[in-house]
Amino acid sequence: MSTKIVQLEARADDPDIGLVKGEPFYVITSADAVVGLDKFIAKQVVTYQPATETDDGLMTAADKNKLNKIKTEPLEGLKFKSPDGSVFVLSVDNEGKPVFTKEDKNG
Repeated sequence: MSTKIVQLEARADDPDIGLVKGEPFYVITSADAVVGLDKFIAKQVVTYQPATETDDGLMTAADKNKLNKIKTEPLEGLKFKSPDGSVFVLSVDNEGKPVFTKEDKNG
């Protein structure tokens, strides 16, 4: 199916709409004026259900699982890895001073 574009030509000068006799113009319409367009568009629209940790939705279930693991409350510590592979936890003491603690490799 091809789309037909209808070009019209002004029959006379019309200063109200800014056309002069013989000037080409196109009809401007809206989507509601096209019969069946809403149903056609509805078929093209992809809808997603919310993702869960077990079912894909707008994001994958794996990504939803990762997102749910992000803590939003104040953290008790952040883990950092040094160049030699040692893991350190940064926390704060009761006075707000930073404290680095080397994490035990056994757990």
